[in-house]
Amino acid sequence: MTHYIAILVPSDDGWRALIPDMPDCEAHGSDPDSAKLAASNSLRQRLRANGATPPRPRDLTQIATDREWMSRNDVDFSKAIVAAIPASG
Repeated sequence: MTHYIAILVPSDDGWRALIPDMPDCEAHGSDPDSAKLAASNSLRQRLRANGATPPRPRDLTQIATDREWMSRNDVDFSKAIVAAIPASG
């Protein structure tokens, strides 16, 4: 089963969950668990809407060294939670 990595970071109103390999896939929740659930729902919706071959998921090392993505999304890994989100289910 394919998994995408979600990066959960604290925000002013709870938590943001970002999926770096799915452009513009972001979800919010009041706590990490609700943000992860929202990210899972958002990812499935985007995969269904995409219709084409989805982007290939990167591993955490590749994401963590993508300084452009990290800067653009204001990610500080010292405050982040990493979760694996299944592409289906």
